[in-house]
Amino acid sequence: MREGTLAARFGAGDPVPRIRAAATVGSPKSQTDSVYGVPVKRLASVAAVVLTAFGAGQTVARASSEPPCRTLALRSHINAVFGHFATLAGAKAYEAKAAAKVFKGLQVVNNGCGDYEVFIGGADSSSQQSSFYAEVRKAGFHVSYQQSAPPLQYAPNHVIGVLGSFRSVAKANALMWALSDRGFWFLDLARAPTRWLVVMPRVPIKKALSVAKEVATAGFHVQFQPGVK
Repeated sequence: MREGTLAARFGAGDPVPRIRAAATVGSPKSQTDSVYGVPVKRLASVAAVVLTAFGAGQTVARASSEPPCRTLALRSHINAVFGHFATLAGAKAYEAKAAAKVFKGLQVVNNGCGDYEVFIGGADSSSQQSSFYAEVRKAGFHVSYQQSAPPLQYAPNHVIGVLGSFRSVAKANALMWALSDRGFWFLDLARAPTRWLVVMPRVPIKKALSVAKEVATAGFHVQFQPGVK
């Protein structure tokens, strides 16, 4: 395994140690089938969220593709992301703060357009994701999981949930932290021409209503759009 991944940190083939104090938050038993880290509750009162997003043509800074300044590296693993920062200095300072809490192996990557990401790779199994999430939250940090595909990439029978649109990376990151703290794990940051989009990539269309219900129940908003072919 590559150094700087969760697999390398905990040992190949070894289970990730569980932190019982926080293990009930977003545990695999309460996730949707697509492992979005949110329990599904059948709440008809917020069903209109999805119907509005699909039927009324509303969008949140809809992006056709990310601009040329983006330099996203190929992802071979699901990454555990600690945060996005507008400067390299800010990202390195946060990396050092997290490293002081024994989160070794963190890396900083420049995604372009003024987005420096603090992450560790190799969060590929649901057991790793659940256990590491609990450990990070107990230590007072935030973490979300970033899928290997680009955030706006098209996938058949899937849509992209747009949860917010911001002019600054700092405000987008704040929303990502707030969503993660409520158990919404699988998030990504995409760049529209002039704004940052907080997105939930690759939501199965058949799960979109359930996801939207849970998002609304948590006090957030989501609108769906197709991915970019």
